[in-house]
Amino acid sequence: MLSVTAPALEQLHSSLLSSDDKSKCFRIVPKDEATLTLEFMEFEDSDTTYEMQGRTVLALPEILAPYCKDKNLDVNSDGKLELA
Repeated sequence: MLSVTAPALEQLHSSLLSSDDKSKCFRIVPKDEATLTLEFMEFEDSDTTYEMQGRTVLALPEILAPYCKDKNLDVNSDGKLELA
């Protein structure tokens, strides 16, 4: 299962504060065949979701779960989200 650090959840939550649409969050999606990215979109019932302060901030589609199984989403020294 994807591990998400508290700083990463806090950064995602902070980015969502300006949106009143609680049905949307950041969802991990393929950018191309080798890269993943985050999109602001609705999450699906089959997604694994991550919450902060009662709001879904991140969704991982079921199809990408095996790829992210041993990955960690964190904030790097530059303050950017990094999946490693």
